[in-house]
Amino acid sequence: MFRSILLLALQVAATSASTVVYNWNIEWATAAPDGFHRPVISVNGQWPCPAIEVNIGSRVILNVVNRLQNETTAVHFHGLFQTGSSQMDGPARVAQCPISPGSSFTYNFTINQPGTYWYHAHIGAQYIDGFRGPIIRVLTVEDWYHEQAPLLLEYYQSPLNEDLHGGAEPVPNATLINGAQNIQFPITPGRTYLFRIINIGSFAAQFVQFEEHDMTIVEMDGVYTKPYKVSQLFLTAAQRYTVLVKAKPTNSRNFAIVVSMPLGMFAPSVIPSKLNNNATAYLVYDNAKSLPEPFMMTYQDSAPDDLVFAPYDPQPLLDPVTVPITFTISFGPNNQNQNRAYFNNISFTPQKVPTLYTALSAPPDIVNDPKIYGPNSNPYVLPYGAIVQLTVINTDSGPHPFHLHSHDFQVLARSPPGVDGTTLVIPSSFPGGAPMRRDTILIYGGGAAILRFKVDNPGISLFHCHIEWHVEAGLTATFIEAPTQLQQLGLVIPRNHKETCYKLGIPMSGNAAGNTDDWTDLRGANTEPPLQNWGALVMRPRKRQLARRHF
Repeated sequence: MFRSILLLALQVAATSASTVVYNWNIEWATAAPDGFHRPVISVNGQWPCPAIEVNIGSRVILNVVNRLQNETTAVHFHGLFQTGSSQMDGPARVAQCPISPGSSFTYNFTINQPGTYWYHAHIGAQYIDGFRGPIIRVLTVEDWYHEQAPLLLEYYQSPLNEDLHGGAEPVPNATLINGAQNIQFPITPGRTYLFRIINIGSFAAQFVQFEEHDMTIVEMDGVYTKPYKVSQLFLTAAQRYTVLVKAKPTNSRNFAIVVSMPLGMFAPSVIPSKLNNNATAYLVYDNAKSLPEPFMMTYQDSAPDDLVFAPYDPQPLLDPVTVPITFTISFGPNNQNQNRAYFNNISFTPQKVPTLYTALSAPPDIVNDPKIYGPNSNPYVLPYGAIVQLTVINTDSGPHPFHLHSHDFQVLARSPPGVDGTTLVIPSSFPGGAPMRRDTILIYGGGAAILRFKVDNPGISLFHCHIEWHVEAGLTATFIEAPTQLQQLGLVIPRNHKETCYKLGIPMSGNAAGNTDDWTDLRGANTEPPLQNWGALVMRPRKRQLARRHF
C-alpha cells in the first residue's frame, strides 16, 4: 500500500465508527514551498492543508470558522455527489452564502462513494491561495502563484488587461508536488504501491512520470476502471487517478518522479521570466544512496487520451436522450470591456439569492420555470429521470477541463483539436463494452465532446470549466435538477448557514432578484459582474494595484 512521508495531520476532534468531526479555523499563514515566501490560506495554521480521512458510510461533520478577517470563504467537496445534501455542496452564491469573517459554518454529509476526491474553496478564485486539500492521503500536483488571488483576479477581469493582453490568464510561477518540491517516498523492493494522484491546481494541466516504473490505472474521478498500463499520466486541473506501481526487485538505486506543466496553455507575453514548470519527487529504495538527477520528460501525445479506459462496472449507454443541450464556448469583451467567457453567449453571474434557496422557496407551481433563477445564472431546469446529452463545442483555441457537480458522466465522443465539433458522431461501440465515465473531461481547442448523465440527484449542479480564471469569467451553467423532488426532500438549512446570510445581507428566499411578491419580476437581478472583481476580498483597496509579476 502506498505510504506517504508527509505529515498530513488530522484536525479531528472526535471519531466514532460512523462519524468524523473536524474543527477548522481557516486562517492566514506564511509558506515558501518553492523558496518564495507568501501568505497562504491554512487550516489551523497548517499548510499544505490537511487531508480529510474517512471510510465509506462515514458521516463528516466539518465545523468551519472563518478567521481570515479580510475575505469570505466557502468549501466545495470535489467529486462527492452530495446525494440528498445539496445544501452542503459549497459553491458560494449557488448552494450557500459566503462564510463571512468571524462566522461559523457547519458542513454535515455522508461519504457513500469510493475513490479519490478533494476539497477546495469555491469562491472568488480563493483556492489559488492554497485553500485546497485531499480527501484521503494522496500525491497532489499543482500550479503555484506568487501573487495573491484577489490582485490577480481583479487585473485579469479588468479592461486594462483586455486592452494590453487580450484578456490573458495569469500564469503560474511553479509546479509543486504535495505542496512542496523534492518530496521523498520510501519504497520497499518487490512491493506494489497504490498512488492516488490529484491535480489540485487552478489552471495548468500536468504530466506525471515515474522513472523506469510503469503505472497501472485502476480508477479515475471516482470511477474504478479495468487495469490499464501507462508510462505517463496527463491530468487537467481537478482530474484524479489511482494507479498501482510495482517496485523494483532490488534497492540498487533510487528513482525520480517528474511532474511537468506544459506551456502551451499560456499566453507567451505574460509568462514569468523565471517560471519553473517542473517539480521532482523521489522513490527512495535506499537512503544511503544518492538521489538521481531529474530526467527530461518528453510529453506523450497518447497521455491525454482517456477514452481508451473502460469502467470496471460497465454502465450501459444511457438511452434514450430526453433533454439534449448544446453549449458553444466563446470568449470576448462584455459591455464593460472585460474579457468574459460564454456558454451560448451567456456569461454566468451569481444572483442576489443563492440558486438553491430560490429553488427551495419558490411556489410549487413556478419552481420549474427557469426564468425565476435569472438569465445570467445560465439556468437549465431538468426533470427527474431525464437522460441529458451535453454537446459541448469549443470555439476557443485553447483546451478546457469541464467539471460536473453531483454526478459523473458518460463520455461518448470527443474530437481531436481543431476538428469541427458539429460533425462529431457517437461510435457504435466502446472500449470494454461501455462508455468511459468521469466527472472532469478535457475538451480540446477547436474541438467538441458529447456527454450524458441521468437526472437522479435533486439539487443544484454546476457545470463549469475548472480553470479557475474561466470560472470567474463566467464559463458556468446551472442545472436545477428535479426541483419538485428537491422541495419534497425537506432539506434542513442549519442555523449558522442562515446567520452568515443575514450578516452579509443576502436574502434566502425569492427569485434571482430577491422578489417574493412577483416571481416573474426579475428587475434588479445581477446581469454583469462588478467592474472591479476582487474575488473573496471584503475590503476593497482604495485604488487598483497591478499584478507586477504577471503583467
